Amino acid sequence: MSEKKNKKNVAIVDDNFEEEVESDGATDSDQESVASADPIEQLDPLEQLRGEMAEWKDKYLRSKAEQQNIARRSSNEISEALRYAGTGLLKSVIEVMDDLDRTVEAVDGADGNNSENALLDGVRLVRDKLQKILTDNHVEIIDASDAVFDPMQHEALMQQPSADHEPGRVMQQIQKGYRLHDRVLRAAKVIVSASAVDGDDANGSDEATAFNE
Repeated sequence: MSEKKNKKNVAIVDDNFEEEVESDGATDSDQESVASADPIEQLDPLEQLRGEMAEWKDKYLRSKAEQQNIARRSSNEISEALRYAGTGLLKSVIEVMDDLDRTVEAVDGADGNNSENALLDGVRLVRDKLQKILTDNHVEIIDASDAVFDPMQHEALMQQPSADHEPGRVMQQIQKGYRLHDRVLRAAKVIVSASAVDGDDANGSDEATAFNE
């Protein structure tokens, strides 16, 4: 009776032992799978530092390039502003030149005495000095005489048929134009030639035609 009981106890102990072994085996396997699924990467501190240095260097170079571009644009804008700083004043001076030119033309075309000639000489002297001031400030006269009409430099007051001029050329300059460096201060006012048309076919179209802008 006791031997059977002992054999039964041994069987129970063996079963428990097998369950514990199986349980322990499953636990080790699970730990190995977790360890292999989520490995811990150990970064080299020196390599990490080098990477950060390269990133900061790139940011520095980009920032420096942007600052240089801003400085260059600002310099160009300042240079352009200084280059044309006297535009308003020079336009006013040009109007004075117009008055002097008209005075010289009026007196020079009239039969005058010595006093008028002296006045003419004085006006010419003032005009020449004023013209020198304009020239010293890089203001040039736009010569539109017999030039091809250029809307960037000429202002057409009217268009007139002409057999002596090619179509689209300046027949007469009414008012001189002026240029500051490469910028037009005032366009020259001109009369532009058009194609000559037979009077009978044109029904009087040989007369000057106002230029509509």
